[in-house]
Amino acid sequence: MSDPYLTLGVTAKATDADIEAAYRAGVKRHPPERDPQRFEALRSAYEALRTRRERLGYELFDTSPPTVSDILDKAAPTGKPRRPDPAQFAALLRGES
Repeated sequence: MSDPYLTLGVTAKATDADIEAAYRAGVKRHPPERDPQRFEALRSAYEALRTRRERLGYELFDTSPPTVSDILDKAAPTGKPRRPDPAQFAALLRGES
């Protein structure tokens, strides 16, 4: 499973309202009839993080390793040029945040 925080585009310190706003904005950009795969990813990320209790459960009990795309998304900024910071990339590969 990819990182739900990255999928929604929020930080780990986001509130319930921030997460809901990010989910609604994502659904507007990727409606289910046009992009069902992206919509499904948004929906599952929202379900994993929608309340403080669920976020705490995710932080404590999710043991799935990050995917390659998660590592690249964390290491590389979203603007142009899309070049990762070598130090941050190496830290992410070692499992550090």
